[in-house]
Amino acid sequence: LITTGDFMSRFCSNLGLPIMVQRAATHIARRAVEMDIVAGRSPISVAAAAIYMASQASEDKRSQKEIGDIAGVADVTIRHSYKLMYPHAAALFPSEFTFTTPIDQLPTM
Repeated sequence: LITTGDFMSRFCSNLGLPIMVQRAATHIARRAVEMDIVAGRSPISVAAAAIYMASQASEDKRSQKEIGDIAGVADVTIRHSYKLMYPHAAALFPSEFTFTTPIDQLPTM
């Protein structure tokens, strides 16, 4: 079984993201799967959307295109998973995450 965690470290490293963002993205992806928000989405697209969400809330923002190029998925694929996750953002982030951009100011798409 392939999980989002299998990709997270490599993708975040290739994007030059700090460990705090990687940990948040891993937590976001895991919670999204546990909460059954992303049923039917590929682990890679969920990982990419989680990285996008975590990076947008941090000072180390990365675009969908940058993440898509590293993850090998189209921007639209990231957008679709992100749209499913966005309404649940408050429940997806780890409690210890330090927001540079608050949840209510994250991109809505």
